[in-house]
Amino acid sequence: MKIRIRGNSIRYRLDKKDVEILKNDGKVEESTTIGAGQLHFCIKAKEGATGPFIKLEGPAIHLSFPKEQVREWTDTDQVGFSAEIPNADGSSLHILVEKDFKCLTERNEDDSNAFDNPLESC
Repeated sequence: MKIRIRGNSIRYRLDKKDVEILKNDGKVEESTTIGAGQLHFCIKAKEGATGPFIKLEGPAIHLSFPKEQVREWTDTDQVGFSAEIPNADGSSLHILVEKDFKCLTERNEDDSNAFDNPLESC
């Protein structure tokens, strides 16, 4: 899982393995060690949920979407989905969840589990 945070926006990019785990287990998680602690991210497919929900618990961000919405995304060629979640201060948090595509240019990064890029020509 790749995560980009910019202002009031969080973008999650999931590779094939992440999407399969989310589909089969109902959640996918990623942690990053920072010094003596860890920053933890989790996306859940929640049964009975009526909309997206995000919760910050200490060093963890838990994001939930309705199970039906996640299933539609994991089972189709749909690239991604987004949500606007209201914050307590009246602002909103923009969430984007996407399938991670292979880069079109060489990078020093393993993207062997990424989805084939639709812009790549044969």
